[in-house]
Amino acid sequence: MSSVHYLDRPGEPRLAWWLDLPSIPIAGKVLLIHGYDDHSARFDHVVRAWNERGLAVARFDLRGHGRSGGPRGHVTTFVEYVHDGQAILATLDEEPAWKSAPGRPILFGHSLGGLVASEVALAMGDRIAGLACTSPFFGLKRPISTVERVGGKVARKLFPKFRQSSGLVGSDLTHDAEAARSYDRDPLRFGHATAGWLFAVFDSQHKMLDRATDLRGPLFCIAAGDDRVVSNEATEQFFQRAGSREKELDVVAGSFHELLNEPDWREQASRLAERMLRWSAA
Repeated sequence: MSSVHYLDRPGEPRLAWWLDLPSIPIAGKVLLIHGYDDHSARFDHVVRAWNERGLAVARFDLRGHGRSGGPRGHVTTFVEYVHDGQAILATLDEEPAWKSAPGRPILFGHSLGGLVASEVALAMGDRIAGLACTSPFFGLKRPISTVERVGGKVARKLFPKFRQSSGLVGSDLTHDAEAARSYDRDPLRFGHATAGWLFAVFDSQHKMLDRATDLRGPLFCIAAGDDRVVSNEATEQFFQRAGSREKELDVVAGSFHELLNEPDWREQASRLAERMLRWSAA
């Protein structure tokens, strides 16, 4: 895998990013955005598979995650993630190999990254060739109660960095025992969520459902049939509202949240690559 680069901007956290190029002629380019309490290195195997298909793959650690700077797992507003994604794309446009690759950039996001990628796609319009997601985070699997929501709003205002355990464990995310153990032992994980982050996400989720009709580019989502983290009902609602002329939603029966760490991950990665290569050639 490629070496790490860093993006520095006045008043903003340093962002760690990577660009991996295929050894065969480049047929398309994709920006990969990881999920919450996660980081880009956990997608090394996916990057290799997409490189083998001719895709140039860029990725970055979200602020507060992995090797990027910022308070762990915290944002004040969701637009911070969106601006970071746009800044990485602008930086990539200065890379000769990326800039000369055929087609417009494609956005891929997993879980929280799917929500971020959707917001970036809305912000960038026809400058993006398409949007692909796995297990996008448009809603929680377990809705929070009214009491929890009221308490959270108070905490967001008074103690926005108040932390609670995220409750995420590897065995709830993948059927692959080794991948689950690797997740649980990962030293770059932090294992919590802040009140400010949670309600910034809620704000974005409501916005996306309201503005999904503004999406115009191709859309391909793969949802996990036995997802224990995100709401597939919310994903279906987003998909139905999406204004994309070409859109496809597939629910993989029995799969857990991390579709690209499941035993059949190669099949899902290949299906994603097929759509992305087609969008690049359009």
